[in-house]
Amino acid sequence: MTRLVGPRRPVNERGASLALFALSVAWLIGLTALVVDVGLGRLTREGLIPATDAAALAAAQDLVEAPGNHTGACATAGTYLAGNAPDAAMTGCEVTTFPAGGGRVTVTAAESVDATFAVAPGSSGQAAGSVSSAAFGSPLTVSKLRPLALCYDGSSALRQLIDHPPAYPTQVWLRFVPESPTACGGSPSVGNFITVAFEGGASGSTVRSWVRKGYPGQVAFAEPTSTGCASPASCYERPYALTEIEGAMGSLRDSGDYVAFPVFDFADTTGVHLVGVVRARLKSFNLADTLAYWYIELKVEPGMITGTCCGAPGIDAGNQVIALCGVDPDAVSACEPEVGP
Repeated sequence: MTRLVGPRRPVNERGASLALFALSVAWLIGLTALVVDVGLGRLTREGLIPATDAAALAAAQDLVEAPGNHTGACATAGTYLAGNAPDAAMTGCEVTTFPAGGGRVTVTAAESVDATFAVAPGSSGQAAGSVSSAAFGSPLTVSKLRPLALCYDGSSALRQLIDHPPAYPTQVWLRFVPESPTACGGSPSVGNFITVAFEGGASGSTVRSWVRKGYPGQVAFAEPTSTGCASPASCYERPYALTEIEGAMGSLRDSGDYVAFPVFDFADTTGVHLVGVVRARLKSFNLADTLAYWYIELKVEPGMITGTCCGAPGIDAGNQVIALCGVDPDAVSACEPEVGP
């Protein structure tokens, strides 16, 4: 007997589809939770980094002003951290001194992050951390230099202030004509102070801008020499007459700011050999009469300047730099002095 078979009814797959849908939703929720929580942790850390940066820099400044007071410097670091990241805790403050002078301070902090979704049972969330290191000491390179270089041997008064940095602001009057005809390189065109271009071929307007705002790049120095530019890294062009920056010098004088001036020991009509830096205010100047009457008057006061640390090979005029040199433990090696024992 033959059975007639009608059309097959489709198998009901609604249950399987619901199961797959439920699994997909759970996976999406888990992925969303992970993305949100990772994002919160990253945002918290990004907000914490500037706080540890500020704490490290403040502690470094304290160590410049009060060498050896590690406890006080770390207390300052804690104050700055609390002011910039109230919910963070300082978990470490370590001061390392360098044999040749200066050192570094490393500040470590952590801040809890409330996980929005993916919180394990019994867990309060995750933590974000930041580590910042700041170096302090004599400058390895200097930025914000003004393009007016001072001759180390051209004036006994200036050399006295460089060799024995004053503890309080001290005025010095520098005439253009050096005390010794061969003091600053021997060329008749070389005076006790001259212009210097930190970049070859810089325009006059650029050099005048540097007088007002400082050269933004880093400038290196070398050991003193009387024979010329022995170290090309510290030799710079000298393309402009002083009268071309007279207007900008007036603006600098009127500002009353303490700025960094480079010091040279040898120059000719094209090159300047830089050996150090002086921090001073431009009090007055005269470039209007004949060369015999040209002068600048400075108020010299050693202090903190902008640059990198630590240990310049040139002359030490008592100035210090503080600079961020590392973020996170793997970058602390960048804080080691490049010159020294």
